[in-house]
Amino acid sequence: MIIGETPPPSGAFGVDAIAMTMRFGDFLALDNVELKVRPGSFHALLGENGAGKSTLVKCIMGYYHATEGDIIVGGREQAIANPKDAHALGLGMVYQHFTLVPAMTVAENLVLARDNVPAVVDWSKEMKQLEAFLARMPFKVPLSARVSDISAGERQKCEILKQLYLKRRFLILDEPTSVLTPAEADEVLGMLREMVVKGELTILMITHKFREVMAFADEVTILRRGKLAGAGKVAELTPDAMARTMIGAEELTVQPPRTGEAGQARLELEKIRALDDAGAIAVHDVSLTVRAGEIVGIAGVSGNGQRQLVEVLAGQREAESGEVRVAGDPYHASREEMRRHKMSLLPEEPLKNACVGGMSVADNIAFREFDRGAVRQRRLVAQSQRLPQRRQEEDRAVQDQDPHARYADLGALRRQCPARRAGPRARRRRRGVDCRQSLLRSRLRGGGADPRGDHGGAQPRRGGAARQRRPR
Repeated sequence: MIIGETPPPSGAFGVDAIAMTMRFGDFLALDNVELKVRPGSFHALLGENGAGKSTLVKCIMGYYHATEGDIIVGGREQAIANPKDAHALGLGMVYQHFTLVPAMTVAENLVLARDNVPAVVDWSKEMKQLEAFLARMPFKVPLSARVSDISAGERQKCEILKQLYLKRRFLILDEPTSVLTPAEADEVLGMLREMVVKGELTILMITHKFREVMAFADEVTILRRGKLAGAGKVAELTPDAMARTMIGAEELTVQPPRTGEAGQARLELEKIRALDDAGAIAVHDVSLTVRAGEIVGIAGVSGNGQRQLVEVLAGQREAESGEVRVAGDPYHASREEMRRHKMSLLPEEPLKNACVGGMSVADNIAFREFDRGAVRQRRLVAQSQRLPQRRQEEDRAVQDQDPHARYADLGALRRQCPARRAGPRARRRRRGVDCRQSLLRSRLRGGGADPRGDHGGAQPRRGGAARQRRPR
Protein backbone atom coordinates (compact mmCIF):
# COMPACT_ATOMS: atom_id res chain seq x y z
CA MET A 1 0.00 0.00 0.00
CA ILE A 2 1.20 3.52 -0.81
CA ILE A 3 1.97 5.70 2.24
CA GLY A 4 -0.90 8.09 2.83
CA GLU A 5 -3.32 6.01 0.80
CA THR A 6 -6.69 5.23 2.41
CA PRO A 7 -6.67 1.57 3.54
CA PRO A 8 -9.57 -0.59 2.33
CA PRO A 9 -12.24 -1.36 4.93
CA SER A 10 -11.84 -4.64 6.80
CA GLY A 11 -14.74 -7.07 7.05
CA ALA A 12 -18.15 -6.26 5.62
CA PHE A 13 -18.70 -2.61 4.77
CA GLY A 14 -21.42 -0.48 3.24
CA VAL A 15 -21.63 1.58 0.06
CA ASP A 16 -23.73 4.69 -0.57
CA ALA A 17 -24.42 6.30 -3.95
CA ILE A 18 -25.53 9.89 -3.46
CA ALA A 19 -27.41 11.96 -6.08
CA MET A 20 -26.11 9.82 -8.95
CA THR A 21 -26.84 11.29 -12.37
CA MET A 22 -25.57 9.75 -15.61
CA ARG A 23 -26.05 11.10 -19.12
CA PHE A 24 -25.20 9.50 -22.44
CA GLY A 25 -25.45 12.47 -24.76
CA ASP A 26 -29.03 13.70 -24.53
CA PHE A 27 -30.22 10.50 -22.89
CA LEU A 28 -30.62 10.63 -19.10
CA ALA A 29 -29.88 7.12 -17.80
CA LEU A 30 -29.81 8.02 -14.08
CA ASP A 31 -31.59 10.99 -12.54
CA ASN A 32 -30.50 11.91 -9.00
CA VAL A 33 -30.58 8.32 -7.74
CA GLU A 34 -29.85 7.47 -4.10
CA LEU A 35 -28.71 4.03 -2.96
CA LYS A 36 -27.72 3.04 0.59
CA VAL A 37 -26.39 -0.47 1.26
CA ARG A 38 -25.75 -1.07 4.95
CA PRO A 39 -22.67 -3.02 6.12
CA GLY A 40 -23.35 -6.74 6.48
CA SER A 41 -26.67 -6.64 4.63
CA PHE A 42 -28.13 -8.44 1.62
CA HIS A 43 -29.59 -5.67 -0.56
CA ALA A 44 -31.72 -6.25 -3.68
CA LEU A 45 -31.82 -3.78 -6.59
CA LEU A 46 -35.05 -4.10 -8.59
CA GLY A 47 -36.35 -2.47 -11.76
CA GLU A 48 -37.60 -3.22 -15.22
CA ASN A 49 -35.14 -3.70 -18.08
CA GLY A 50 -33.79 -0.28 -18.95
CA ALA A 51 -34.51 1.17 -15.49
CA GLY A 52 -30.83 2.04 -14.91
CA LYS A 53 -29.73 -0.79 -12.60
CA SER A 54 -26.66 -1.81 -14.61
CA THR A 55 -25.70 1.82 -15.20
CA LEU A 56 -25.80 2.49 -11.46
CA VAL A 57 -23.59 -0.45 -10.48
CA LYS A 58 -21.16 0.32 -13.32
CA CYS A 59 -20.80 3.83 -11.91
CA ILE A 60 -20.04 2.31 -8.50
CA MET A 61 -17.47 -0.06 -10.03
CA GLY A 62 -15.76 2.66 -12.07
CA TYR A 63 -16.76 1.39 -15.51
CA TYR A 64 -18.70 4.63 -16.00
CA HIS A 65 -17.93 8.06 -14.60
CA ALA A 66 -21.14 9.56 -13.29
CA THR A 67 -22.06 13.00 -14.61
CA GLU A 68 -22.93 14.02 -11.06
CA GLY A 69 -22.95 12.35 -7.66
CA ASP A 70 -20.69 10.85 -5.02
CA ILE A 71 -19.79 7.35 -3.84
CA ILE A 72 -19.12 6.59 -0.19
CA VAL A 73 -17.33 3.34 0.64
CA GLY A 74 -17.05 2.27 4.26
CA GLY A 75 -18.00 5.74 5.48
CA ARG A 76 -15.43 7.57 3.32
CA GLU A 77 -16.04 9.43 0.08
CA GLN A 78 -14.08 7.80 -2.72
CA ALA A 79 -13.16 8.82 -6.27
CA ILE A 80 -13.36 5.56 -8.26
CA ALA A 81 -11.75 6.24 -11.63
CA ASN A 82 -11.76 2.67 -12.91
CA PRO A 83 -12.52 -0.93 -11.84
CA LYS A 84 -8.98 -1.32 -10.49
CA ASP A 85 -9.70 1.42 -7.96
CA ALA A 86 -12.92 -0.36 -6.99
CA HIS A 87 -11.07 -3.65 -6.53
CA ALA A 88 -8.47 -1.97 -4.32
CA LEU A 89 -11.30 -0.80 -2.08
CA GLY A 90 -12.68 -4.33 -1.77
CA LEU A 91 -15.53 -4.04 -4.28
CA GLY A 92 -16.17 -6.94 -6.66
CA MET A 93 -18.79 -7.81 -9.25
CA VAL A 94 -20.15 -11.14 -10.47
CA TYR A 95 -21.59 -10.71 -13.93
CA GLN A 96 -24.69 -12.27 -15.41
CA HIS A 97 -22.58 -14.17 -17.95
CA PHE A 98 -19.55 -16.20 -16.96
CA THR A 99 -16.10 -14.59 -17.28
CA LEU A 100 -14.09 -17.75 -16.58
CA VAL A 101 -11.78 -19.20 -19.24
CA PRO A 102 -13.43 -22.53 -20.24
CA ALA A 103 -10.20 -24.23 -21.37
CA MET A 104 -8.46 -23.58 -18.05
CA THR A 105 -8.93 -25.38 -14.76
CA VAL A 106 -10.71 -23.83 -11.80
CA ALA A 107 -7.37 -23.37 -10.02
CA GLU A 108 -5.82 -21.63 -13.02
CA ASN A 109 -8.77 -19.25 -13.30
CA LEU A 110 -8.49 -18.31 -9.62
CA VAL A 111 -4.72 -17.78 -9.58
CA LEU A 112 -4.52 -15.89 -12.86
CA ALA A 113 -7.21 -13.44 -11.68
CA ARG A 114 -4.75 -11.97 -9.17
CA ASP A 115 -2.91 -8.74 -9.86
CA ASN A 116 0.43 -10.13 -8.63
CA VAL A 117 0.80 -13.38 -10.60
CA PRO A 118 4.51 -14.33 -10.71
CA ALA A 119 6.22 -14.93 -14.04
CA VAL A 120 6.75 -18.58 -13.05
CA VAL A 121 3.90 -20.08 -11.05
CA ASP A 122 4.69 -22.65 -8.35
CA TRP A 123 1.52 -24.70 -8.81
CA SER A 124 2.26 -27.06 -5.94
CA LYS A 125 2.39 -24.10 -3.56
CA GLU A 126 -0.64 -22.43 -5.17
CA MET A 127 -2.74 -25.60 -4.89
CA LYS A 128 -2.01 -25.89 -1.17
CA GLN A 129 -3.01 -22.26 -0.63
CA LEU A 130 -6.18 -22.73 -2.69
CA GLU A 131 -7.14 -25.84 -0.73
CA ALA A 132 -6.65 -23.92 2.53
CA PHE A 133 -8.79 -21.09 1.12
CA LEU A 134 -11.59 -23.47 0.08
CA ALA A 135 -11.59 -25.04 3.54
CA ARG A 136 -12.78 -21.69 4.92
CA MET A 137 -15.42 -21.17 2.21
CA PRO A 138 -18.99 -22.49 2.07
CA PHE A 139 -18.53 -23.50 -1.59
CA LYS A 140 -16.67 -26.60 -2.69
CA VAL A 141 -15.53 -26.80 -6.31
CA PRO A 142 -13.11 -29.21 -8.04
CA LEU A 143 -9.88 -27.23 -8.42
CA SER A 144 -8.35 -29.53 -11.04
CA ALA A 145 -11.43 -29.72 -13.27
CA ARG A 146 -11.63 -27.72 -16.46
CA VAL A 147 -14.30 -25.03 -16.34
CA SER A 148 -15.86 -26.40 -19.52
CA ASP A 149 -16.47 -29.73 -17.76
CA ILE A 150 -18.35 -28.46 -14.70
CA SER A 151 -22.02 -27.53 -14.37
CA ALA A 152 -23.50 -24.03 -14.59
CA GLY A 153 -24.06 -24.03 -10.83
CA GLU A 154 -20.43 -24.87 -10.15
CA ARG A 155 -19.29 -22.17 -12.58
CA GLN A 156 -21.36 -19.58 -10.76
CA LYS A 157 -19.79 -20.74 -7.49
CA CYS A 158 -16.36 -20.31 -9.11
CA GLU A 159 -17.23 -16.74 -10.13
CA ILE A 160 -18.20 -15.92 -6.55
CA LEU A 161 -15.20 -17.76 -5.10
CA LYS A 162 -12.93 -15.78 -7.41
CA GLN A 163 -14.17 -12.54 -5.87
CA LEU A 164 -13.79 -13.90 -2.34
CA TYR A 165 -10.31 -15.23 -3.18
CA LEU A 166 -9.38 -11.71 -4.29
CA LYS A 167 -10.56 -10.44 -0.86
CA ARG A 168 -13.62 -8.56 -2.06
CA ARG A 169 -15.92 -7.73 0.85
CA PHE A 170 -18.67 -5.97 -1.07
CA LEU A 171 -20.13 -8.08 -3.89
CA ILE A 172 -22.41 -6.89 -6.66
CA LEU A 173 -24.32 -9.80 -8.22
CA ASP A 174 -25.87 -9.12 -11.63
CA GLU A 175 -28.70 -11.61 -12.20
CA PRO A 176 -26.65 -14.36 -10.51
CA THR A 177 -29.29 -17.08 -10.89
CA SER A 178 -30.31 -16.55 -14.54
CA VAL A 179 -28.54 -19.76 -15.67
CA LEU A 180 -29.25 -21.81 -12.54
CA THR A 181 -32.04 -24.18 -11.64
CA PRO A 182 -34.18 -23.13 -8.64
CA ALA A 183 -32.38 -25.66 -6.44
CA GLU A 184 -28.94 -24.38 -7.51
CA ALA A 185 -30.07 -20.78 -7.01
CA ASP A 186 -31.28 -21.49 -3.48
CA GLU A 187 -28.01 -23.26 -2.64
CA VAL A 188 -25.77 -20.44 -3.93
CA LEU A 189 -27.80 -17.59 -2.42
CA GLY A 190 -28.30 -19.49 0.83
CA MET A 191 -24.54 -19.90 1.30
CA LEU A 192 -23.93 -16.24 0.54
CA ARG A 193 -26.67 -15.32 2.99
CA GLU A 194 -24.84 -17.23 5.71
CA MET A 195 -21.67 -15.21 5.05
CA VAL A 196 -23.70 -11.99 5.24
CA VAL A 197 -25.23 -13.03 8.58
CA LYS A 198 -21.74 -13.75 9.94
CA GLY A 199 -20.66 -10.21 9.02
CA GLU A 200 -18.12 -11.38 6.46
CA LEU A 201 -19.78 -9.89 3.39
CA THR A 202 -22.14 -7.22 2.04
CA ILE A 203 -24.14 -8.05 -1.08
CA LEU A 204 -25.97 -5.91 -3.64
CA MET A 205 -27.98 -8.17 -5.98
CA ILE A 206 -29.68 -7.14 -9.22
CA THR A 207 -32.62 -9.45 -9.87
CA HIS A 208 -36.13 -9.71 -11.30
CA LYS A 209 -37.16 -12.66 -9.14
CA PHE A 210 -39.39 -11.64 -6.25
CA ARG A 211 -39.12 -15.09 -4.70
CA GLU A 212 -35.37 -14.63 -4.22
CA VAL A 213 -35.84 -11.12 -2.87
CA MET A 214 -38.37 -12.30 -0.27
CA ALA A 215 -36.23 -15.31 0.72
CA PHE A 216 -32.75 -13.79 0.97
CA ALA A 217 -32.73 -9.96 0.91
CA ASP A 218 -32.89 -7.61 3.91
CA GLU A 219 -33.63 -4.41 2.03
CA VAL A 220 -34.61 -3.40 -1.48
CA THR A 221 -34.16 -0.38 -3.72
CA ILE A 222 -36.41 -0.01 -6.78
CA LEU A 223 -35.58 2.03 -9.88
CA ARG A 224 -38.01 3.12 -12.59
CA ARG A 225 -36.92 4.83 -15.78
CA GLY A 226 -33.66 6.04 -14.27
CA LYS A 227 -35.18 7.42 -11.07
CA LEU A 228 -35.49 6.16 -7.52
CA ALA A 229 -39.03 4.76 -7.27
CA GLY A 230 -38.88 3.35 -3.75
CA ALA A 231 -36.84 1.63 -1.05
CA GLY A 232 -37.50 -0.20 2.19
CA LYS A 233 -37.16 -3.32 4.27
CA VAL A 234 -38.23 -6.51 2.53
CA ALA A 235 -40.08 -7.71 5.65
CA GLU A 236 -42.42 -4.73 5.34
CA LEU A 237 -43.18 -5.21 1.62
CA THR A 238 -45.06 -7.69 -0.56
CA PRO A 239 -44.24 -8.87 -4.10
CA ASP A 240 -47.35 -7.05 -5.40
CA ALA A 241 -46.27 -3.78 -3.77
CA MET A 242 -42.77 -4.08 -5.24
CA ALA A 243 -44.18 -4.92 -8.68
CA ARG A 244 -46.47 -1.88 -8.60
CA THR A 245 -43.55 0.34 -7.66
CA MET A 246 -41.45 -1.11 -10.48
CA ILE A 247 -43.96 -0.39 -13.22
CA GLY A 248 -45.53 2.72 -11.73
CA ALA A 249 -49.10 1.42 -11.69
CA GLU A 250 -51.63 1.39 -8.87
CA GLU A 251 -52.96 -1.97 -10.02
CA LEU A 252 -51.15 -4.72 -11.86
CA THR A 253 -52.30 -5.77 -15.30
CA VAL A 254 -54.74 -8.66 -15.12
CA GLN A 255 -53.89 -11.50 -17.44
CA PRO A 256 -56.67 -11.64 -20.06
CA PRO A 257 -58.50 -14.95 -20.40
CA ARG A 258 -57.49 -17.30 -23.17
CA THR A 259 -59.98 -17.07 -26.02
CA GLY A 260 -60.32 -18.46 -29.52
CA GLU A 261 -58.86 -21.55 -31.08
CA ALA A 262 -55.54 -22.22 -32.78
CA GLY A 263 -55.62 -22.11 -36.57
CA GLN A 264 -53.66 -23.99 -39.18
CA ALA A 265 -49.98 -24.87 -38.78
CA ARG A 266 -47.72 -21.90 -39.55
CA LEU A 267 -44.32 -23.27 -38.49
CA GLU A 268 -43.39 -26.96 -38.57
CA LEU A 269 -40.13 -28.55 -37.49
CA GLU A 270 -39.54 -32.20 -38.27
CA LYS A 271 -36.62 -34.06 -36.66
CA ILE A 272 -34.24 -31.10 -36.66
CA ARG A 273 -30.68 -32.04 -35.77
CA ALA A 274 -27.92 -29.44 -35.30
CA LEU A 275 -24.41 -29.22 -33.85
CA ASP A 276 -22.88 -26.64 -31.52
CA ASP A 277 -19.70 -24.66 -32.22
CA ALA A 278 -17.53 -27.53 -30.96
CA GLY A 279 -19.19 -30.08 -33.25
CA ALA A 280 -21.20 -31.82 -30.52
CA ILE A 281 -24.92 -32.53 -30.94
CA ALA A 282 -26.90 -29.61 -29.53
CA VAL A 283 -30.33 -30.24 -31.09
CA HIS A 284 -31.35 -33.88 -31.44
CA ASP A 285 -34.38 -34.78 -33.59
CA VAL A 286 -36.58 -31.90 -32.39
CA SER A 287 -40.09 -31.77 -33.87
CA LEU A 288 -42.78 -29.23 -33.07
CA THR A 289 -45.68 -27.35 -34.65
CA VAL A 290 -46.73 -23.75 -34.07
CA ARG A 291 -50.26 -22.93 -35.20
CA ALA A 292 -51.76 -19.58 -36.10
CA GLY A 293 -52.70 -17.64 -32.96
CA GLU A 294 -50.52 -19.73 -30.65
CA ILE A 295 -47.70 -18.80 -28.31
CA VAL A 296 -45.40 -21.81 -27.93
CA GLY A 297 -42.77 -21.79 -25.17
CA ILE A 298 -39.54 -23.81 -25.20
CA ALA A 299 -38.33 -24.47 -21.64
CA GLY A 300 -34.94 -25.59 -20.41
CA VAL A 301 -31.88 -24.47 -18.48
CA SER A 302 -29.51 -22.31 -20.53
CA GLY A 303 -27.08 -24.33 -22.64
CA ASN A 304 -29.40 -27.15 -23.64
CA GLY A 305 -29.74 -26.36 -27.34
CA GLN A 306 -32.19 -23.44 -27.32
CA ARG A 307 -29.70 -21.05 -28.93
CA GLN A 308 -28.73 -23.48 -31.67
CA LEU A 309 -32.38 -24.21 -32.46
CA VAL A 310 -33.13 -20.50 -32.81
CA GLU A 311 -30.06 -20.06 -35.03
CA VAL A 312 -31.33 -22.80 -37.33
CA LEU A 313 -34.68 -21.02 -37.64
CA ALA A 314 -32.88 -17.72 -38.26
CA GLY A 315 -30.62 -19.18 -40.94
CA GLN A 316 -27.53 -18.55 -38.84
CA ARG A 317 -26.72 -22.24 -38.42
CA GLU A 318 -27.02 -25.12 -40.88
CA ALA A 319 -29.14 -28.05 -39.71
CA GLU A 320 -27.53 -31.47 -40.06
CA SER A 321 -30.84 -33.07 -40.92
CA GLY A 322 -34.56 -32.48 -40.70
CA GLU A 323 -36.96 -30.08 -42.36
CA VAL A 324 -38.50 -26.70 -41.58
CA ARG A 325 -41.79 -25.63 -43.18
CA VAL A 326 -43.60 -22.29 -42.99
CA ALA A 327 -47.23 -22.23 -44.14
CA GLY A 328 -46.61 -25.63 -45.72
CA ASP A 329 -43.65 -24.45 -47.84
CA PRO A 330 -40.06 -25.64 -47.31
CA TYR A 331 -38.17 -22.92 -45.48
CA HIS A 332 -34.42 -22.23 -45.58
CA ALA A 333 -34.37 -18.75 -43.98
CA SER A 334 -33.30 -16.90 -47.11
CA ARG A 335 -33.93 -13.17 -47.19
CA GLU A 336 -36.64 -13.59 -49.84
CA GLU A 337 -38.41 -16.29 -47.81
CA MET A 338 -38.28 -14.24 -44.62
CA ARG A 339 -39.81 -11.23 -46.38
CA ARG A 340 -42.47 -13.29 -48.10
CA HIS A 341 -43.56 -15.08 -44.92
CA LYS A 342 -42.94 -12.02 -42.67
CA MET A 343 -40.67 -14.01 -40.38
CA SER A 344 -38.76 -12.14 -37.65
CA LEU A 345 -36.47 -13.05 -34.76
CA LEU A 346 -35.87 -11.30 -31.46
CA PRO A 347 -32.64 -12.90 -30.12
CA GLU A 348 -31.65 -13.07 -26.46
CA GLU A 349 -28.46 -11.05 -27.07
CA PRO A 350 -29.08 -8.59 -29.93
CA LEU A 351 -25.63 -7.04 -29.56
CA LYS A 352 -24.05 -10.34 -30.61
CA ASN A 353 -26.12 -11.40 -33.58
CA ALA A 354 -28.79 -8.86 -34.54
CA CYS A 355 -27.47 -5.29 -34.31
CA VAL A 356 -24.15 -3.46 -34.51
CA GLY A 357 -23.17 -1.73 -31.27
CA GLY A 358 -21.15 1.08 -32.85
CA MET A 359 -23.94 2.13 -35.21
CA SER A 360 -26.87 4.35 -34.27
CA VAL A 361 -30.42 3.14 -33.61
CA ALA A 362 -31.55 4.65 -36.92
CA ASP A 363 -28.78 2.96 -38.91
CA ASN A 364 -29.48 -0.40 -37.27
CA ILE A 365 -33.14 -0.19 -38.27
CA ALA A 366 -32.16 0.66 -41.84
CA PHE A 367 -29.49 -2.06 -41.91
CA ARG A 368 -32.21 -4.68 -42.32
CA GLU A 369 -33.02 -3.21 -45.75
CA PHE A 370 -29.56 -2.23 -46.96
CA ASP A 371 -30.03 -4.15 -50.23
CA ARG A 372 -33.43 -2.70 -51.16
CA GLY A 373 -32.54 0.74 -52.48
CA ALA A 374 -31.52 4.11 -51.05
CA VAL A 375 -35.05 5.57 -51.19
CA ARG A 376 -36.45 2.91 -48.86
CA GLN A 377 -33.42 3.24 -46.56
CA ARG A 378 -33.95 6.98 -46.17
CA ARG A 379 -37.63 6.37 -45.46
CA LEU A 380 -36.69 3.87 -42.74
CA VAL A 381 -34.28 6.35 -41.16
CA ALA A 382 -36.98 9.03 -41.19
CA GLN A 383 -39.40 6.60 -39.56
CA SER A 384 -36.83 5.66 -36.90
CA GLN A 385 -36.32 9.33 -36.07
CA ARG A 386 -40.04 9.59 -35.32
CA LEU A 387 -39.89 6.39 -33.25
CA PRO A 388 -39.82 8.00 -29.75
CA GLN A 389 -42.91 10.15 -30.38
CA ARG A 390 -44.81 7.42 -32.17
CA ARG A 391 -44.36 4.88 -29.39
CA GLN A 392 -44.53 7.26 -26.43
CA GLU A 393 -47.91 6.02 -25.27
CA GLU A 394 -47.48 2.34 -26.07
CA ASP A 395 -43.91 1.60 -24.97
CA ARG A 396 -42.34 3.27 -21.94
CA ALA A 397 -39.00 1.61 -22.64
CA VAL A 398 -38.49 3.41 -25.95
CA GLN A 399 -40.09 6.78 -25.43
CA ASP A 400 -36.82 8.52 -24.53
CA GLN A 401 -34.73 6.68 -27.09
CA ASP A 402 -32.45 8.85 -29.22
CA PRO A 403 -32.39 7.52 -32.82
CA HIS A 404 -28.81 8.80 -33.15
CA ALA A 405 -27.58 7.13 -29.93
CA ARG A 406 -25.05 4.31 -30.26
CA TYR A 407 -26.84 0.98 -30.00
CA ALA A 408 -24.26 -0.38 -27.52
CA ASP A 409 -25.12 2.44 -25.07
CA LEU A 410 -28.78 1.40 -24.78
CA GLY A 411 -30.18 -0.56 -21.84
CA ALA A 412 -31.14 -4.23 -22.16
CA LEU A 413 -34.79 -3.68 -23.09
CA ARG A 414 -34.05 -0.71 -25.34
CA ARG A 415 -31.64 -2.92 -27.30
CA GLN A 416 -34.49 -5.29 -28.11
CA CYS A 417 -36.54 -2.58 -29.87
CA PRO A 418 -34.18 -1.88 -32.80
CA ALA A 419 -33.29 -5.58 -32.88
CA ARG A 420 -36.82 -6.63 -33.68
CA ARG A 421 -36.76 -4.20 -36.60
CA ALA A 422 -33.23 -4.98 -37.72
CA GLY A 423 -34.10 -8.67 -38.13
CA PRO A 424 -32.18 -11.84 -37.41
CA ARG A 425 -29.83 -11.82 -40.37
CA ALA A 426 -28.32 -8.42 -39.68
CA ARG A 427 -25.30 -10.10 -38.09
CA ARG A 428 -24.55 -13.32 -39.94
CA ARG A 429 -20.80 -13.92 -40.04
CA ARG A 430 -20.07 -10.42 -41.30
CA ARG A 431 -16.63 -10.35 -42.89
CA GLY A 432 -15.44 -6.78 -43.33
CA VAL A 433 -18.41 -5.44 -41.38
CA ASP A 434 -16.64 -2.15 -40.63
CA CYS A 435 -16.44 -1.44 -44.35
CA ARG A 436 -20.13 -2.27 -44.73
CA GLN A 437 -21.04 0.12 -41.94
CA SER A 438 -19.07 2.92 -43.59
CA LEU A 439 -20.65 2.16 -46.98
CA LEU A 440 -24.15 2.00 -45.49
CA ARG A 441 -23.74 5.34 -43.74
CA SER A 442 -22.46 6.90 -46.93
CA ARG A 443 -25.48 5.58 -48.87
CA LEU A 444 -27.97 6.63 -46.18
CA ARG A 445 -26.61 10.15 -46.07
CA GLY A 446 -26.10 10.52 -49.79
CA GLY A 447 -22.33 10.20 -49.63
CA GLY A 448 -19.67 11.73 -47.39
CA ALA A 449 -17.87 10.50 -44.30
CA ASP A 450 -19.58 9.49 -41.10
CA PRO A 451 -19.71 12.66 -38.95
CA ARG A 452 -19.22 10.62 -35.78
CA GLY A 453 -15.95 9.20 -37.07
CA ASP A 454 -16.81 5.90 -35.36
CA HIS A 455 -17.29 2.73 -37.33
CA GLY A 456 -18.49 0.76 -34.35
CA GLY A 457 -17.16 -1.84 -32.00
CA ALA A 458 -18.25 -4.93 -33.95
CA GLN A 459 -15.46 -6.90 -35.54
CA PRO A 460 -15.55 -9.57 -38.21
CA ARG A 461 -16.31 -12.86 -36.54
CA ARG A 462 -13.51 -15.41 -36.57
CA GLY A 463 -13.74 -19.12 -36.02
CA GLY A 464 -17.01 -20.55 -34.74
CA ALA A 465 -18.96 -23.33 -36.32
CA ALA A 466 -17.70 -24.50 -39.67
CA ARG A 467 -21.26 -25.13 -40.73
CA GLN A 468 -22.58 -21.65 -40.20
CA ARG A 469 -23.77 -20.11 -43.45
CA ARG A 470 -22.11 -17.20 -45.16
CA PRO A 471 -24.31 -14.21 -45.97
CA ARG A 472 -26.12 -14.37 -49.24
